[in-house]
Amino acid sequence: MLKEKIKKELHSFKLENRFRKLNLLENNSFNLSSNDYMGLGNDPDLVKEFYDSYPNLTLSSGSSRLISGSYPLIMELEDYAEKIYNKPTLFFNSGFDCNCCIIETFCDEDTLVISDKLNHASIHDGIMHSKANLIRYKHLDLNHLKNILEKNKNKFKNIFVISETIYSMDGDCVNLEELIKLKKNFNFYLILDEAHSFGVHSYGIAHEKNLIEQVDFLVIPLGKGGGSIGSYLVCNQLYKDYIVNRGRKFIYTTALPPVNIAWNLFILKKIEILQKRKEKLEELTNLAHTLIKKYNLKTLSTTHIISIIIGDNNRLDKITKYLNTKNYFVYGVKEPTVPKGTSRIRIGLSPSIPKDYIIDFFKELNYALNTFF
Repeated sequence: MLKEKIKKELHSFKLENRFRKLNLLENNSFNLSSNDYMGLGNDPDLVKEFYDSYPNLTLSSGSSRLISGSYPLIMELEDYAEKIYNKPTLFFNSGFDCNCCIIETFCDEDTLVISDKLNHASIHDGIMHSKANLIRYKHLDLNHLKNILEKNKNKFKNIFVISETIYSMDGDCVNLEELIKLKKNFNFYLILDEAHSFGVHSYGIAHEKNLIEQVDFLVIPLGKGGGSIGSYLVCNQLYKDYIVNRGRKFIYTTALPPVNIAWNLFILKKIEILQKRKEKLEELTNLAHTLIKKYNLKTLSTTHIISIIIGDNNRLDKITKYLNTKNYFVYGVKEPTVPKGTSRIRIGLSPSIPKDYIIDFFKELNYALNTFF
């Protein structure tokens, strides 16, 4: 029965042209779908400097953090991050685990979680596992959030509001100052995910705007602008101690190996001297948005993440295949990752991308959009 159910479901995916599979990135293709927004992960000069600075690193931590996985490098990383944010930090193996763990650990049946409708799957999973009450507000609509808060402010023991800063599918950004004003008025707990703003905005938008103290749980994943893997949580000492004692995804997982932790520490120490990369990324972002206007392309993006809405899965496949023949690797995002009818090409800009490539890419994209009906 199980196999037949699975076969039937996969068959329906294929009929609806939303069957997903793993694809090999060809070496001769120019990757426009990477989340390495600062171009750190494959920079040969940085990689050489890193291995010169940290030779002979071991490839396994050997255990979870509570046994022997809290080795000197990982403790040094947390200490260094604490000096940046002026608050305790705790390192997780991924942003997914970090988001899930916060919500599962602190939310229960007496909690209302109010979550942006387009929040990441890790946030949604954490809410489901916590058994908290859930209300979703319209994407980035803080007036809708305010209305929900007014109706529910006296109905639950605790209220958590969860938002990202920059959103990965639309490339749009929360008005963090206005969100903080609501927090002061309604006294809720705020979880903020900076996955797509770290690096691009140095230590993140909350840090850039001097709002760290107003965020109860600040999640800093490092797999995007950090050019790495893992995530650290910025919170007060009480919450940190509670996670160390009750957070299942923290307690029952093997810590990342020293080679990854050392790279995270190395990059963290480089953030403030990467100004030229930030300026180049801003220049490319402005260029891309100028070309979008020139070709009358459809996007909601205001940032370095650009989604061009195609709508139809078949047309999306034809366009991405055409662009691949021109040696541009772009990923076509289909439902259920995005709502039905909003299939899109998602572009992640990086300072390592030459300006001419961006100009040529949008020229080819415009041609494809006007050719494949």
